[in-house]
Amino acid sequence: MRWVFASPCSTGLVLSLAAAAQAQSAPEASHERPGAVAPQASASLRVTREEGAESCPDTETLRAHVEQLRGHQTTSEPSAYHVRFSRRGGVFRAEIRVGAGTGARVLRDRRATCASLEQATALTLALLFDSDLSALPSDKTETETEQPRAVELPKPPDRPTPEPVRPNAVHLALSLGGAALFGVVQPVAPTALGEIGIGVNRFRTGIGVLWMPQQARDFGPGQLRQTLLSGVARTCLTAARSSAVRFDLCSGIYAGLLKVRAYAYTRNDSADKAWLAVPAGVSLTTTSAPIGVEVGASALFPLRRNDFSIDNLGVAFESWHVGMLLSMRAVGTWSL
Repeated sequence: MRWVFASPCSTGLVLSLAAAAQAQSAPEASHERPGAVAPQASASLRVTREEGAESCPDTETLRAHVEQLRGHQTTSEPSAYHVRFSRRGGVFRAEIRVGAGTGARVLRDRRATCASLEQATALTLALLFDSDLSALPSDKTETETEQPRAVELPKPPDRPTPEPVRPNAVHLALSLGGAALFGVVQPVAPTALGEIGIGVNRFRTGIGVLWMPQQARDFGPGQLRQTLLSGVARTCLTAARSSAVRFDLCSGIYAGLLKVRAYAYTRNDSADKAWLAVPAGVSLTTTSAPIGVEVGASALFPLRRNDFSIDNLGVAFESWHVGMLLSMRAVGTWSL
């Protein structure tokens, strides 16, 4: 027969059985000769620990644990018990044998520490001592081909984890939003953004458009009115991801046309100039589906700076050496 304890929460039931066993053995002890001292059952206990099971109790620790449970009681004819602790395949295991017998009680526990198995082993030994068992059944021995049937101690409930991204997961994305453009045509100007793209695992790429509605700038006796329309190509790499958000590193190219018209001057001219810039930025995107939110910040390194001037008045606005774009978009994703 093999005894296995499901978990430390069964301590109350085991202690009740131990008390019953003590009550049955008490009348036999009353027939001993007056003054006779019964040997300590814990004195006949020996523990060995295999490699990997060093965290399990040694002989003295387990002996003290058993005596604590039994209240230092004695039995008339204690048996010699040998407990061997081992760990294989992430499972702690305790074999309890009587002397050199081949029969064994086997306890197992899949927890990360040996504490629960120590408790179960001590309770089993306390019952064996109190019942004064002299031998274990040896009709079946544990071999390589026949393993003892044992009930594994239940694992504590795991916290729910987010569903991992499937390998080679492909999804389409569409984003719309607004942004603030710094240092290109004015210190700050509002813009609108739109983009469609595709993502595979940690990479995503897309093409889109950036549009700045007409902005007026008073300069001298007149006014300059400017608009910007640019195409966008962007590629992002996911640097970190959690169940709630994704952090990306992004770059690409902005290529567009900047238009400026003069009003209320002696000569009102207009000019169209190409605008090119390379972004280097970061974005933080919620992973909720199908609609999420992306917040981004990019430094804009202009490949060509466009500064407009008025005769006899000078440069109306000197663009920054490095511009900036702060954006917020709503992002829709669909898995393929």
